[in-house]
Amino acid sequence: MRIIDAHVHTLATYEPMNPFPDTGRVDRLLYLMDESGVEKAVMLPVVAAFAPDNNADCAQWVKEHPDRLATMTDVPLHAEDAPARVSRARDEYGCVAISYYPNSADIAWMLEDEHAGLWAAFTVSGLVCNLHVTPNNYSTLIELARRYPETNFLCNHLALPRDFEPDDATYGGFAPAAELDNVFVKASAFYAAAKTPWDFRCSRALGFFSSLLKLIGPSRILWGTDWPPTSSHLTYRQALELVRTYATDLDDTSRTRVLGANAAQLLDI
Repeated sequence: MRIIDAHVHTLATYEPMNPFPDTGRVDRLLYLMDESGVEKAVMLPVVAAFAPDNNADCAQWVKEHPDRLATMTDVPLHAEDAPARVSRARDEYGCVAISYYPNSADIAWMLEDEHAGLWAAFTVSGLVCNLHVTPNNYSTLIELARRYPETNFLCNHLALPRDFEPDDATYGGFAPAAELDNVFVKASAFYAAAKTPWDFRCSRALGFFSSLLKLIGPSRILWGTDWPPTSSHLTYRQALELVRTYATDLDDTSRTRVLGANAAQLLDI
């Protein structure tokens, strides 16, 4: 069974991890992957003042470890030149997707006609659009997926459930995504959905995971860790065993899909 971690951040210096800012070093990641039997990891660059060149850094690490690492490219989709950046990202960085952390609480602007060129760029490039989407933006995500069926959308961290509970039949309004086969979700950062993030069984987060399984099915969920932030709460191995061991509502076929086959197919890795 291929195991692919669909969400890691790799940086020589990662200031949010102070007082241990070197926690996200690539050699540390590869060691933990080897220790846990993880074949490959997908990096989401963190382009910030403390890591302005992380897109290029991640691209270089892919060249050095092509059998172990893949990368997305961070593009500010709100920027005027975003369509051009998306269009050249694969050639420039060898990426498998575009990662975007919105700069505003409301992303309804993505539906405006003036941004149609952005989605044309995604269609031509064939790159996956990886979005950090909160429940208040579920309706925008769903409308984007309906308008642009050629583009696959991938949501971080269980789609960031916050203001609802796992037994919410609508999953906070995400339910219409079940009818859209171009919407995918990462089973990552379980600690962020847990009331006791230090508990690697994360019963509340596993409840959200189970709800997603019922809602969109095991073929549209990708396992990931959110390393190194997850290491403040869980070990790398625990973040894997959450799904491999404690997600008891997965059969062997579904577990194989969630732990790696889905990522391999969606991201072509």
